Amino acid sequence: MKTSASLPILHGSNISPYVRKVRVALAFKAIEYRSIQQSPFNASVEFKAKSPLSKIPCWEDGDLVLPDSSVIVGYLEHRYPSPSLFPDNPEERARALWFEEYADTKLGETVAAVFFQRVVRPNVLKQKTDSKHLEHLLNQALPEVCDYLTGCLGDHEYMTGGQFSIADIAITSPFVNFALAGEAIDKSRWPSLSSYIERIHAIPCYAPIVRDDLNGPFLKFRPKSLS
Repeated sequence: MKTSASLPILHGSNISPYVRKVRVALAFKAIEYRSIQQSPFNASVEFKAKSPLSKIPCWEDGDLVLPDSSVIVGYLEHRYPSPSLFPDNPEERARALWFEEYADTKLGETVAAVFFQRVVRPNVLKQKTDSKHLEHLLNQALPEVCDYLTGCLGDHEYMTGGQFSIADIAITSPFVNFALAGEAIDKSRWPSLSSYIERIHAIPCYAPIVRDDLNGPFLKFRPKSLS
């Protein structure tokens, strides 16, 4: 049994959807680790030596340092293959990888960006919210994303492979930030997607993480007029 000091370390802020993705994967696989809270903003020279792009999360296990969430999850899957976060079927596995990429890019630029504009910019960076960009996100970009995900989900319980996978973790993680920005998916317009997000967030390895993040330090910044 490893001592606390010998456990691998996950560097990154819990509020990050990418850090949350790895935290859920670790919980699903019951992997012990230490957490060091690290912001990507104004990172130290020491952290940048580990993560040259100054991005989070960063996984450190002895001499192994992995500064990317998808690389971390891929490593964990090979190192700790059971229970698996990827479908066995090659086609469905490829789809899971695609949805992970879509979440890390498109959902980061849309769903998580609402949180960035409404919460991070004014409260962390001390910058004004870009109101025009926020309006574009809510009225144009997000509906396109929701339409696409709804079409991909269809009437299935999970996004791909008939099982809980990295696709479901990656897709639903940014919606925790969305909630902290005072937003929620319109249930009347996208009922299946809204139910899917709620269902995935309620999975036992996921639910405590969602609860802790929704009630964490960023709760005080949630727009009161939208609560």
